[in-house]
Amino acid sequence: MEKMLRGFLGVFLIGMFLVPAVAFAETADEVAVLKAQIDALSRKIEVMDSKMMTMEKPAPGAQTTYIPPAPASETGGVLQTAMKDIHMGGYVETQYNGNLDAGKGGNIGRSLSDKTKDTFSVPASKVWFEKLANPEGGAGFRIDMMMGSDVRYYFNNFQTSNTGAANGGSSNTAFAFEQAYVQLVAPLKFFGDSKILPHTMDIKAGRMVTLAGNEVIEGYNNWNISRSVSFGYAIPFTHTGVRVQYNLLNDFLTVYHGVNNGWDNDIDANTYKTLENAVSFSPIKNTKWTTATYFGPELTNAAQVDGPNGRKRFLITNVASWDATKKLSFVGEFDYGNQNRFQLNNDGYLDHRATWYDVAAYAKYKLTEKLAVAYRAEWFNDAQRYRGWTAGTLGTSSSPRDIANTLTLEYKPYENVIARGEYRIDHANAGVFNTDRRNQNTLGGQLIYLFG
Repeated sequence: MEKMLRGFLGVFLIGMFLVPAVAFAETADEVAVLKAQIDALSRKIEVMDSKMMTMEKPAPGAQTTYIPPAPASETGGVLQTAMKDIHMGGYVETQYNGNLDAGKGGNIGRSLSDKTKDTFSVPASKVWFEKLANPEGGAGFRIDMMMGSDVRYYFNNFQTSNTGAANGGSSNTAFAFEQAYVQLVAPLKFFGDSKILPHTMDIKAGRMVTLAGNEVIEGYNNWNISRSVSFGYAIPFTHTGVRVQYNLLNDFLTVYHGVNNGWDNDIDANTYKTLENAVSFSPIKNTKWTTATYFGPELTNAAQVDGPNGRKRFLITNVASWDATKKLSFVGEFDYGNQNRFQLNNDGYLDHRATWYDVAAYAKYKLTEKLAVAYRAEWFNDAQRYRGWTAGTLGTSSSPRDIANTLTLEYKPYENVIARGEYRIDHANAGVFNTDRRNQNTLGGQLIYLFG
């Protein structure tokens, strides 16, 4: 329809110039001038058409919004209509890791997905498909297919049996479904026009990314190249189960409830489920606060020596963000987790409790439309070495704590390209880097292409 309108507009404008000019053109020179004017006008119309086509295209990586489907009679068939409702996108991420500590191995025991010293890599290449449900009531789905060297870190137990044993999967797999879920939006008409109670309920069933923490699996949605230690060891990545979302108090509160197989388990490792709860709201303008909790057994039935319902794990995460100006933004994060009833140094007692917690602060400033700088400061404490941040005996006295400072420079040469450079300093209270060092200095480079 828009192309027809543009064509009609072009013919109309040409006609406006053509008819009067022909009527009064009496010489060959006038006809030549008229022809030149028509050619110039045609070129302007082509430029206008090109600009309109560019404006119609969504920005790469932008969140899709629901658009009501057109009737099948207008689109050429039911199948074509269905395909038009499905949005597609993705990205390709390339990276370089370097270590400034001469003669050392490099990047050991820092964040989960660190690579070896002085190497190029393809951490992730992702394609996603999504059909958003009608926000007033309807059905949809989303599939995120991820490939690359980071997959084995985030989805290393994607395929396990009911006992938690390997079930044809591989910890070195280079492909996984980061997300795959069905979405249903159910209208709650019985609440009427209430400004307190919800009007719809968003239900998702399948595999979904976690609600915990600030950083995410997709590199381009983070402010830094490297991940924080807390992202790799304090929180889960994905959950397989059911999640319900609804709004309260005239959309002031967004509430989440869920039940799932636990931390990153596609198949449950025990006979009990993990409970998920979260709330998100904006206390003042340009701010957002999110609190999420997870509670349930996370070990296999075989490891639950005091019963399949024993050894509960608890996690609470708090993330606060503030856009101070159009150029300056801040984020703060605090996470706390514990694991009940585990053996300390194989002492035979199951009354020990492991705890871990972290604090992180983020800042980002846009120097220009294309250039920005980001800074992250973090402190992570795995008091009993339970989360396995570094090698060592569980519960040893030299409990490693990490303090890290990361500075990242970001440049966007094109709308769909992100280039980053990074310098990071880590300091631990034990010799965990390269087996004997407490400090580590690293460099990183990243180039990302977004599409869709």
